[in-house]
Amino acid sequence: MFLRGFAVDLLVFEFLGLALVAMCVVVVALPCARKPSRRVRYE
Repeated sequence: MFLRGFAVDLLVFEFLGLALVAMCVVVVALPCARKPSRRVRYE
């Protein structure tokens, strides 16, 4: 019973971690894709 609950917690934790990483990637990538001219001018 404990192992089954641990496996479920592990899956939820892994899913939340992947969702957090994906959200960070989207937050970082969206401004670069939306305004490429500003980034090029800055560099």
